[in-house]
Amino acid sequence: MNITQLSLLSKLMSSNPDAIKSAIKLGSIDVLKSLGESKYTISLEGKTLTAQSQKPLSEGAKYWASMSKESNQPLTLSNLLKKPLMLKNLQHSPATYSLDDLQKLLKSAKPEATLQKSLLEHLTNATTKEEFSNISTLLLSLQNSTFTIPLYFHNYFSLLQFKKRYNKRDKSTFIDFYAAFEELGPISGLITLNGADIEIELSVAFSKTKQFLLQNAQDISYPISIKVVESIEPLYSADINSLLDVSI
Repeated sequence: MNITQLSLLSKLMSSNPDAIKSAIKLGSIDVLKSLGESKYTISLEGKTLTAQSQKPLSEGAKYWASMSKESNQPLTLSNLLKKPLMLKNLQHSPATYSLDDLQKLLKSAKPEATLQKSLLEHLTNATTKEEFSNISTLLLSLQNSTFTIPLYFHNYFSLLQFKKRYNKRDKSTFIDFYAAFEELGPISGLITLNGADIEIELSVAFSKTKQFLLQNAQDISYPISIKVVESIEPLYSADINSLLDVSI
């Protein structure tokens, strides 16, 4: 696996987190309790509030939401999008990476074997059921040809997934990826490598995320297309029932 292409993503998102937050205005919502009649108790930026949502929300779930506020008007939340459960479960994983750690992994001779060895060591040292389950999830993902990397990016916890494909017919390499960022929301895409040519296709959930990434794409010499879509799913989601099927 070559870090060069994936590093394009970090270049796109290398702005100061405060600048990202100011430009995109995404909130992180915790749904604490359903009160009935489309009303909920939620936690937003450390405050407990009562909110009403036309969209049914799940107790205990976390959501991204667009935030807007007009003068003398209450805060408005819109475009609520449920965060993947893995983003919550893996936040305190002992297998969390920094960008430097990720670069070292991908520059190793055999990244998949290196990651598997590291995860098996963490699994052996797991002291709680949650740790064992979370590391098993990462191993299952790897077994399904998908790297799932819990990642701290600009001091915010994120989730990165990617897998590599090769088309023998036209000798093209493809990297599918998914990323869940606190300040940008979910992003999925495809990096296509055909000889020296590189193309990047991105899908995002929020229009302001698209605007922000397009502004940051000006310094990248490769063609980039970005579209807004309603639903973005991880490349791999854990099947709890298959935890016993992990191959070691």
